[in-house]
This record gives sequence, structure tokens and C-alpha cells, in this order.
Amino acid sequence: MTGPATAAHVISAEVGGTHFTVHIGDGRLEHLGPLWAERAAGDQALVVFDANTASHAEAAAASLRDAGLRTHMAEVPPGERSKSLTELERLCREAARAGIRRADAVVAVGGGVVGDLAGFLAASYQRGVRLVHVPTTLLAMVDSSIGGKTGVDLPEGKNYVGAIWQPQLVVMDTATLGTLPARELSCGFAEVVKYGLLDSIELFERVEAWPAPLPGPGGPLLDLIRDCVRHKVEVVTQDERETGLRASLNLGHTVGHGIEAAAGYERYHHGEAISLGLLAALRIAGHARKLDPSWRDRTRAVLERHGLPTRLDPEVRTPDILAAMGRDKKADATALNMVLLDEPGVVLLRQDPPHDLVVAAIEELRA
Repeated sequence: MTGPATAAHVISAEVGGTHFTVHIGDGRLEHLGPLWAERAAGDQALVVFDANTASHAEAAAASLRDAGLRTHMAEVPPGERSKSLTELERLCREAARAGIRRADAVVAVGGGVVGDLAGFLAASYQRGVRLVHVPTTLLAMVDSSIGGKTGVDLPEGKNYVGAIWQPQLVVMDTATLGTLPARELSCGFAEVVKYGLLDSIELFERVEAWPAPLPGPGGPLLDLIRDCVRHKVEVVTQDERETGLRASLNLGHTVGHGIEAAAGYERYHHGEAISLGLLAALRIAGHARKLDPSWRDRTRAVLERHGLPTRLDPEVRTPDILAAMGRDKKADATALNMVLLDEPGVVLLRQDPPHDLVVAAIEELRA
């Protein structure tokens, strides 16, 4: 990012009886200690991170120590494979050896993998300890650090074991985005595009006009992240457990998760799979609903401009994608329960489009 430091945004939320604040700004990491000291009940923190976020984790730990907390560092291997029951057990034992108690905190410093794993650690260790999210990727900032979803993967499916566990504090330092490779920024932007489609034509047009390269200009970037976070907070406040409205946040994820699983969680990063899943969902909506096909064309152009895939690798087989979609948590015994649109901001839940239309949408991604 360029330009002078920008002011922080603060969003207050109460989800499932837990009140927390989200702080968004350039340089917020150095304020983590004082912000947490205002809410802390215990005097210790287990800082969970991976090799990619080691410097950010040390900065977070230093801020916590300056505020009077004792910190313990717990490093996990980078990548989706860390989201496993084996790694969860290792972290639980590390927390026990460190003497972490229920009044203490787990502090997740990193992207979605670290946040999901550390969040599930916080939810399950001693039946629940306090959780602080310090997301360092665009995807984690706009999506995975908000809403309380935590979990690990099984060979049979992504996020199959987990819990809803709300954070007590979320601190987003946009300066960390400047350290990310282009691919990681693009993956996060796929979720930004999703929020543009879910929220309104106005937000989609702002996303559509977003300049390359990512992450973009500082002040507008804070506003864009704030508006994505605000949309998600409004949704999960009404539906923490995903019994209704929260399912809207799965736009593009039914096919996207199927592609991730069919590719063995290696060929595509999450945001790349969601890029393809969004295009499939918009194609289906254009045939099963009344979505103007131009919205799909415009979405494809935005995704391509920011380095996201819009064509599916031919080695990822359609039958494998469909099988993974059938195992997805959003599906039930009789329906896929997809999210579709009539236009940006007009969302339809629990849609079950014809099988041949789903197949055609996946196959069209290869064209």
C-alpha cells in the first residue's frame, strides 16, 4: 500500500451472546496488547501462527507482553493440511504444557487455515477459552475471521469437524497485506467479489472498478474491507448457526468446495476454487432463475483482472466434483441447497437446480 497511514474503523458486534469489536486499520497490530488488555480475564496468551506469519506473530506477542501478558508461541505447518485432528491434538497438548487456562486466550495470527485451526483449539480446549483473531490475509479479513466458524478437515470433506466459537476481539492490520504474494491477495479478492454480488449493485460496482494490482489504495481499501465485514456481521448476527440467512454466504461455495476436494486440496487454493464456483453459480442462476447473463460476464472480467482462474483444469473430473458436492455440509439427502441470485443483492437460498444444469455449468468452466 502507498500513502500516509489511514484512520481505523471499529465495528461492534454481538453474535450468539458474545460481544466483540473488529478493528481495521494500517498499523493496528501494535495496538493489539492494549486492546486485549481491556477485555482480558487471564494473564496468558497462546499465539498460534505458521512460518509465513512468524514476524507478525512476534509483533503480536511483543504487543501483548508490553501490555503485561505472558505469551507462548505455537507454530503450525503452513497450508490446508495443518487443519487436521492430529495437529489439533498437538496444539491442545502444547497449550496444556504451557499452563493455558480457561480465562486465558488463544491468539490466531495468520490466514484462514491458522484461524480455523486455532479457533477450534479455543473452542475445544478445556471446553472453551477466549479467542482473538489477528487475520493477516485479505481472505481472512473479509471472511473467515468473522462469524465464529472453526474446524479441521477430514479426507471425506473440508471443515467436517468443528464448532461455532465467537472471538472476543478481531484486529486487522492492513499493513500485513503488503507482505503477501500476489496469489494470496487474489484468493482473498474472490471473497470480496462474493460480497459485492451478495450485498448490492453499488458494492459490486465498487468491486468491479477496483484497480490492479492488489491490494489497492489505503483509504478505499479500509472502506472496502469494512463493508465486507459489516455485511457478514449483519448476517451472522441474525443467524449464527446457519439455519437460514447465513447460508447466503455460501454463494459459489457448493461447486467451489467440490472443486477443492476433487483436486485434493492441492491444485486450487480456496479463493481460486471459489472464483470458479461463483461463475458456475451465476451460470446456473442465469438458466434456472432470471439473472441477466451480463452479471456473469462482468464477474468473470473482474476475476480475471485480479489473477483468479476462470477455467477449470481438465484433470479435475466432473464426477469427482459432483461426488464431493453431494458430501458437502450444505447438502442434504434430497437437495444441494445452493445459493443463487436474481441480481446482485437479491439472494435465493436452498435452491436445488436440475442435475444436468449443474453438470453443464461445471463443464462450461472448461471451455
